[in-house]
Amino acid sequence: MKIPMVCAAVAAGLACAPTAHAQVFTFDSLVHGEILTNQFEPTMAVTGFNYRRPHDIIAGFDTSLTNTADPDLQGPPWSGGNLAIDADSVALGTALIIAQDDTDANGDGILDNPDDEGLRPAGRMELDFASPIPVFGLDIIDIEGRVSEQSRLVFFVNGSAVARIDFGDFEDPSSAYYDPTVQFGNNTANRIQPIPASDFGYTGFDRVIIYVGGSSAYDTFVIPAPASGLLVGLVGLGLRRRR
Repeated sequence: MKIPMVCAAVAAGLACAPTAHAQVFTFDSLVHGEILTNQFEPTMAVTGFNYRRPHDIIAGFDTSLTNTADPDLQGPPWSGGNLAIDADSVALGTALIIAQDDTDANGDGILDNPDDEGLRPAGRMELDFASPIPVFGLDIIDIEGRVSEQSRLVFFVNGSAVARIDFGDFEDPSSAYYDPTVQFGNNTANRIQPIPASDFGYTGFDRVIIYVGGSSAYDTFVIPAPASGLLVGLVGLGLRRRR
């Protein structure tokens, strides 16, 4: 598949007018176990579906904590991945999980013992954006092996799926989205570079679905600031030209 070149000014290390900055959702405003409802609306609405349980819950998981239900989500240090290189730069704080257990004994909207769904496939996270986003990036924590459990990103425009990228593509040298720094496995943490809608001939995505193959967490969603309708100011976040 031939991939269109992104804005030449960005490739050259400059920004495309009008000037704006990327918006990054880190989810650190959530406490450990907090159930996601409308905390990030209207900019981004997050909906979760658990394929293995009667409940559909997305919750915050504080990766800085020890003695949690899933120590594989704890770091730093991480056992591998491109965020394990510099111990000073990989503290991710709270990430999002598909919750395995729905116990909230006191009804405060915070799970008593948050844990990510371990059965495979686990489910999906649906992200709906108030305005089309020309790029999307994220961090992936503790996705294991070559990700044969159907883990993938699917991008939508006007309700129709227009592109799919399997997580395995990031490790596949034959893929346009190969990144030699990505290393999946137990207790790994990887930053996926922002993916432009222009790669697929569109100006923006209005929905992204993360299909979650198994036990894992997701953080640092990168989208442009609401005022921007173009690919801008992302050079510092590591946007690279696709081949």
